[in-house]
Amino acid sequence: MLQNKNFFKKTLNFLNIKEHPAKKHIDRKLIFRIRMFYVIGIILTGLMLYDVLEGIIGIELSLGGFLLGLFLGFIATRMFIIHWHEERAKVVSRFDKIGIIIMLLYVVFSVSRTWLFGHWIHGYVLTAFIYSILAGIMIGRIVGVRLKIKNILSEQFISV
Repeated sequence: MLQNKNFFKKTLNFLNIKEHPAKKHIDRKLIFRIRMFYVIGIILTGLMLYDVLEGIIGIELSLGGFLLGLFLGFIATRMFIIHWHEERAKVVSRFDKIGIIIMLLYVVFSVSRTWLFGHWIHGYVLTAFIYSILAGIMIGRIVGVRLKIKNILSEQFISV
């Protein structure tokens, strides 16, 4: 494990990419979750843009789905309580009771979105619209989590 960490740091130094100093104050699981959201968000945004450029979905409908997704992503950010852990001196996250309820509603929405929007949109357009919503959700979650982390670190007087 230590060899992998040293290799990663050497690679960053070789590429002249510096690690952000605040990173050491963020829990590794939280960093992994954010990175996962980035990868999924980039893929879904790419699919959304491809569908728009191919003419499968209109830009207005795609943008509407993306904005709906951003809103839902900000709400989904509430699933996790992100807070400062005094003993570890890191930003950590955990579920709370309201977060579990929001997660259940999120799952219900995820399962029923095809049925919900299938009344108005059909076929490939519906699939493209769902990609737009999912891309917005991922981007909304990334922005929401990063804002929470930034606020917590600034409260602890750690430069972000």
